[in-house]
Amino acid sequence: MLVLGVMEKMKQIAVENVWIPLLPETPTNWSRYLQSIGAVLLLCALAASFFVLFKGQSSAVVAMLAKSGFTAAFTLILVSEIGDKTFFIAALLAMQYQRALVLLGSMAALSLMTIVSVIIGRIFQSVPAQFQTTLPIGEYAAIALLAFFGFKSIKDALALPDNANGNLQGNSESGELAEAEELVKEKVSKKLTSPLDVLWKSFSLVFFAEWGDRSMLATIALGAAQSPLGVTSGAIAGHLIATALAILGGAFLANYLSEKLVGLLGGVLFLLFAAATLFGVF
Repeated sequence: MLVLGVMEKMKQIAVENVWIPLLPETPTNWSRYLQSIGAVLLLCALAASFFVLFKGQSSAVVAMLAKSGFTAAFTLILVSEIGDKTFFIAALLAMQYQRALVLLGSMAALSLMTIVSVIIGRIFQSVPAQFQTTLPIGEYAAIALLAFFGFKSIKDALALPDNANGNLQGNSESGELAEAEELVKEKVSKKLTSPLDVLWKSFSLVFFAEWGDRSMLATIALGAAQSPLGVTSGAIAGHLIATALAILGGAFLANYLSEKLVGLLGGVLFLLFAAATLFGVF
């Protein structure tokens, strides 16, 4: 089975310990049922959005959505991080070492990355004042970046073959999972015995893997257009849930998720928040 093959590859990374899959492979029918439920919920959310917009009450709702940095950051980060390289890095490390240490090190890296990203976003947001212009350059850049990631995510998801509707682990074998495995093999060549070593290795692996990633750029874009406090807290909360899911049951969760569905959902969310930011600017 494909999932068993992936888990066998994971076992080869351990030096002394033997990794045990958290849960056995589940039937494909459950994955398809969950995909169908997710698609229905997505369609309902889109329908509700259009209903509100065409009801003539769009201004207050869109303004609130555009300024709700917590909601936008939390949603985008959570969707972007599930199945990402840092997701698998945390899952792989948690199979070898104490989960609490891996979670603490990973969240320290992601929190620092979030703060740096928001600061960069605020620097972009202050550009108009430096050039004595009233044009919201930071907001325009944020809209362009969110729209770019939205269209790219949808394009990449649609380009996946029809058989990509299985599990996320199997479909990521040559992508994010393979990169995470290679990185862990290279950087963790010896068994870590000290808790400080585990903390540092978790921090460094996640931090450098996240640098320049889509979620970092999305945080920069949101930080330039929305409340810095809301974006920071929302992004950290999204990272916390995604990382906790990876550490507690990454193999199990990935067995239920479709790479194609996750890509489409993420792309739609990026476009929705780009549109909300656009309406908020004007």
